[in-house]
Amino acid sequence: MDRRRLGRTNLRASQVGFGGTWIAELPPPQAREVVRHGYELGINYFDTARWDGDSEEKIGEALKDTRNQCIIATKTGNRTKPESLQDLRVSLKNLQTDYIDILQLHGIDDEKTLNNAMSEKGVLQTCKQAQREGLVKFIGITGHKPRVLTKAVATGEFDTVLVPLNVVTPQALEELLPTAKAHDVGVVVMKSLSVKTSNLITCLYQPSLSLVSQEAELKTLLGQSAEEQVSSALHYVLAQDVAVVIAGLKSLTEVETAVNAGNQYSRLTPKTQRQFSFKLGNYCRDCGLCMPCPYGINIPAVLRFQMLHDVYGLKNWAKKLYRGLEVRADKCENCGQCTPKCPYNISIESKLENAKQTLTE
Repeated sequence: MDRRRLGRTNLRASQVGFGGTWIAELPPPQAREVVRHGYELGINYFDTARWDGDSEEKIGEALKDTRNQCIIATKTGNRTKPESLQDLRVSLKNLQTDYIDILQLHGIDDEKTLNNAMSEKGVLQTCKQAQREGLVKFIGITGHKPRVLTKAVATGEFDTVLVPLNVVTPQALEELLPTAKAHDVGVVVMKSLSVKTSNLITCLYQPSLSLVSQEAELKTLLGQSAEEQVSSALHYVLAQDVAVVIAGLKSLTEVETAVNAGNQYSRLTPKTQRQFSFKLGNYCRDCGLCMPCPYGINIPAVLRFQMLHDVYGLKNWAKKLYRGLEVRADKCENCGQCTPKCPYNISIESKLENAKQTLTE
């Protein structure tokens, strides 16, 4: 599989990586076989987390004899220095290694959390201490809000960033990827095959590549078979200025499907470029700064469904998702509190009014 430079780390990472979340569901012998199969087929980037069940232990066992040929990235979700130091010690033991290639700050989704993590007593100090001691080579950050991650990358403190990006979630392309390129920060993409609906992540596969969505409109967008859908989704991400796209894998077949998609990628065809080309413009970036709504409306979710409807032609799916909301746009009283909070100057009230018309049967 082709390998790409992971920013200023200068590591050469397989362009498709192994997401370790779902192997926590497997018995140890089966998990080892799946991880090892990925390695044997050319995957050398393995992503896990301290809190992903026993994913670390299973990856560590599978790769212990090939450790120096792999890039292992794990995460700490704790926010203070003492707690995250303990996380690191446990991760080193679990992974059966004396160093972590990339230790990532996990789930930094708002500026307050970012500032606390970067404070004198925050988790970033853990990473720096571990780096000085040779326990960690590079420091990364993960999250779901590109606007927050852009601010983090701009500080110059992080070597890698892990962010969601897929065909219907392009927000990271606008600010984060250009900022990462300017600072030579390696971009790793998660959730290339999943879509955020309301407050939850609804996967195009549940939870992994063997169970691709049967939504007819998504098949029209991505392809009829599981292989076509996976290939379309991964190729879209690989066409961007990123180093690695990680997929959650929990079977030999899934590993082979993801690796085949990576091996078959060259570039997007002009037709595919046109199909997936989209500028956010007057659409929501999902930063969440408009919340909370005094009437209980999940504004980002409503605007997300409207984008699925208007831009991607996923009309029936968008309406179905909208029907699942407890509070819909018709509860808006035009109080005027949300629009001034939007850093992108979107007229939220008019968007909600439009959603009432387009998303209601």
